[in-house]
Amino acid sequence: MIEIDHDRRQSPRVALRRPCKVFNPRSGRYASGSTCDVSTGGMLLRLDRAVHIEVGDRLYVGVAQKRRQALLRSSEMIEAEVVRALAGPTGATMVALRFTDPAQEILLPFRQAA
Repeated sequence: MIEIDHDRRQSPRVALRRPCKVFNPRSGRYASGSTCDVSTGGMLLRLDRAVHIEVGDRLYVGVAQKRRQALLRSSEMIEAEVVRALAGPTGATMVALRFTDPAQEILLPFRQAA
C-alpha cells in the first residue's frame, strides 16, 4: 500500500518500503538497507548498519522495484547527494538523499510495481 505524506517539501513523499543498496565511491563499499519514503526529489533510507556518510557525499542507490528482487544492475543505480545522515539507536544509519538529476522520475516504476 502506498501512502502520500503531505508536508512542506516541494514534492509529495510516498511511504514505500523496498530493499535497496547504496554504493559510496569515497569508501568503495556497498551497504544494504530499505527505503522509508521516496519523492521525485529524493528519498529517505534506513541502512542496516552504521555507515560513515557525510552531508554532501555523492552516493549511488539501487532500489528493488519489487519487494523480492534479488539483483540490481549497475545501470539501475541512481546518483544522489546526502543532505542528512543520522546514526540510529540500533546501529542503523538513516540517510536523506537528494537526487542529482531533479528531472528523474523515480516514482513511476514504483507506482507500476505496487
